[in-house]
Amino acid sequence: MPIKGELLVVSDSLDNCRFLEDLLSRSNWKVTQFSNPNKALIAIEDIRPAVVILDLPLDLMQAKFTALLTLDLETAYVVILPEVNPREVAKFFHKNASDVLIKPFATKRFHEAIDRASEFKSLVRQNLEYRQQLEDANRELNESLHLLELDQIAGNQIQNSLLPKTPFKKNKYQIAYRISPSLYLSGDFVGYNILYDRYLVFYVADVSGHGSSSAFLTVLLKFIFNRILKRHKAHKDLEIMAQAPKGFIEHINREVMALDLDKHLTIFAGSLDTKANKLRYAVASHMPMPLVISNGKAMILKGRGKPVGIFDDAVWKVEEMDLPNKFLLTLVSDGVLEIFPNKSLKEKEKIISQSVLESDGSIEDICKKLGLTEIKDIPDDVTILTIRKNN
Repeated sequence: MPIKGELLVVSDSLDNCRFLEDLLSRSNWKVTQFSNPNKALIAIEDIRPAVVILDLPLDLMQAKFTALLTLDLETAYVVILPEVNPREVAKFFHKNASDVLIKPFATKRFHEAIDRASEFKSLVRQNLEYRQQLEDANRELNESLHLLELDQIAGNQIQNSLLPKTPFKKNKYQIAYRISPSLYLSGDFVGYNILYDRYLVFYVADVSGHGSSSAFLTVLLKFIFNRILKRHKAHKDLEIMAQAPKGFIEHINREVMALDLDKHLTIFAGSLDTKANKLRYAVASHMPMPLVISNGKAMILKGRGKPVGIFDDAVWKVEEMDLPNKFLLTLVSDGVLEIFPNKSLKEKEKIISQSVLESDGSIEDICKKLGLTEIKDIPDDVTILTIRKNN
């Protein structure tokens, strides 16, 4: 049979050491005896045995080994005492002794005490090893999370640098936005620009999911949007711009489908002709629908369309409407809907309409009326974009 491990017998009597060692002759322990307690202490520190049997006078035991029993969690200590009162026995158990034998004891009882002690301490050692492994894993996890957090912060800074300036003014028109991400990186994004000193083109997008993969699509949207605008500027496509945003969402859909990212997104894309005061727009599953506030009344825009990134051959209809001479167009992402739990969609839309109507039209006041300024941890990204025209 294999050796069970190191076992030290410590006594102030050489005869006692030999007697206890004889009891262990067939137990497959590697036994070392010490009749000098001081040398035993050095050996315990050096060998780190599995079991130590202490057969010493009570005062010597207390003076030399009591503190060690309390501190040494890896070694099992079996204490042998002459007949003493139960209070002294309880003290040794309290000090971390694995077992206490009172002389005289049966050989079977002796072996049972050693086996139980070694098994118990084996579990203790395993638990200590597991604890150390968990502490190491936890430390590595914290380091990884810290690096991830730094990456997320850097990504957030890059994402913010790609957003347009706010507010942006063109004659009597002003466009502004606010994105409140639920994490470092946002799946919501906005883009806008002015072309030919006339067309205010814009979009609000909401990518499914969270994290870097969703944020990557917002960067791709920015790239596609800028590429299309540069092409139109270079070719002076006035007739095509008059039809914008026709074909814009279809183009994005092809790009997203080609990437095969298992991501989809909702978009509201629009083009405002500042000369004719006319809005053309397309809806790709964006909700809630935007509001036009004019003369103290709210009108919800009509339109529907499939989300982007799911259907290869999807087509999005372009709606058209004449705008009032004075208006406030407000778009919010569906993250706003999460703020009002236990409400139906119609009830939520009514709350949004009423909040915008009661506001002064600024992004800050709309957020305040919606209760966004009071929420610390929003459940989803929230975007608010406004376009207003004053006489």
